[in-house]
Amino acid sequence: MSIKLAILGILSWKPSTGYELKKIFEESSFLYWSGNNNQIYKSLIKMEDEHLVTSEIIHQDNSPSKKYIL
Repeated sequence: MSIKLAILGILSWKPSTGYELKKIFEESSFLYWSGNNNQIYKSLIKMEDEHLVTSEIIHQDNSPSKKYIL
């Protein structure tokens, strides 16, 4: 399975953070993927460089900021 295609499929459903994408892969019975977490984040950076996705940083008062991938 191509990690990029899987990520794009999930993002077409809803914007997500890298952490949320990782959890979706871990908990999904149909998106089996045995890669490591770094591959998700590296793929997101590359996809943003290729203009396949964009990101938005949401600042939170009592928690670290979240970077949503759109």
